[in-house]
Amino acid sequence: MASGRSLLTGLFVGGIIGGAAVLLTAPSSGKQLREKMKTNYDSFEETIKRLKSDGLALKDQLIKAAKESTDVIKDVGGELQTSIKKWQEEIKPHQQDLQKEIADIEEKIRQLEKTLQN
Repeated sequence: MASGRSLLTGLFVGGIIGGAAVLLTAPSSGKQLREKMKTNYDSFEETIKRLKSDGLALKDQLIKAAKESTDVIKDVGGELQTSIKKWQEEIKPHQQDLQKEIADIEEKIRQLEKTLQN
């Protein structure tokens, strides 16, 4: 009997909860629904306008950043070329000295080999 009673209690409570849910989610009157839709539409339209404005601002910022990046890359590239040329000019005397020393060492090696062969 206790299980029958709990079943009836469960059905009763479930019915009350279900009824309350139906009442709370029941559609509004036509006028209220139209007002709610207009409010939502206005809000949606405002959001779209804001997104469009933000998108255009972002586009402008990206274009500006791209131009600035191009200028920076050109400047850095020019400075790098200048630095490389300067470095090459600075090492040129040392390079010639090293080549002369290498030639001297090679000559001494040949002389040693010649001496060892005799």
